[in-house]
Amino acid sequence: MAENGAERGMRQAAGAGKARPEQGRALQRRTLQAQTDSDPKNHVASVEKAVRLLELFDEGEPVLSLPTIVARSGHTRTTAYRLLSTLERVGWLSRTGAGYHLTLRVFRLGASAGNALHLREIAAEVLVDLAARGGETAYLIVPDGLRGVCLERVEGPSLVRVMVLDVGKSLPLHVGGGPTAVLAHRDDLLEQVVASGPLQTMTGAPLSPDDLRDTLRRIRERGYSRSAEDVTASVGAFGAPVFDAQGTAIAAVSVGGMLKTLTEKEAELSAALCDAATSISARLGHRSDT
Repeated sequence: MAENGAERGMRQAAGAGKARPEQGRALQRRTLQAQTDSDPKNHVASVEKAVRLLELFDEGEPVLSLPTIVARSGHTRTTAYRLLSTLERVGWLSRTGAGYHLTLRVFRLGASAGNALHLREIAAEVLVDLAARGGETAYLIVPDGLRGVCLERVEGPSLVRVMVLDVGKSLPLHVGGGPTAVLAHRDDLLEQVVASGPLQTMTGAPLSPDDLRDTLRRIRERGYSRSAEDVTASVGAFGAPVFDAQGTAIAAVSVGGMLKTLTEKEAELSAALCDAATSISARLGHRSDT
């Protein structure tokens, strides 16, 4: 039945009346959210202070002393020290004789970790060549506390994909190809690992300090590490250390894949792996006679 003008007007007015309250409620919700976001009571001042301290570090000045941090942050020495100690305890900062510096945990959230990113750039081309030459996935691993963090990963042409370690993920230093390759040349880290308590592999096998030391000795003698099902069943890896200009093992290159395949190609893969590690070390200023 046809609708006259008066009826249409009444219907439209009723619809508008219903719409206006809904629009009003939406506006109220947005206003309340804005007020909530800006309300100081909803901000944790200590967290904000800690983040501001982290922002003092950059690639140009990766290490800052306590007096420098106090001067630049505007905090009292006591407040700055408490914030720094907390950041150190949770793994965001590390302290050396020269002062404080960011750990690679910051990198795992996509932030800059200066030297680590530089290493990643230096190693990128070498890792691509290693993955192509060996046919397996190549990794760049760096120590961060008692763990080895994957800084870069390049897939090889192998049809089998082993998703054990992605960029930013980590493994304990006492397991895996890359982590153990670093640990074999870092007595300072080894003592911390041993002191951390009873050790076991990622697959649940117990690992005594003597067994670990014996494994690391064989890695040094061989020149590269062997990882066989200590992280994931049926998966293995080989790793070789990367040294900086001072002769410190600061990283490792590794190749990983199905254990059966790696075992069959060990001679070929280990040669390519050691060549890659030597190449990266040389680019960092390391001399093999040091």
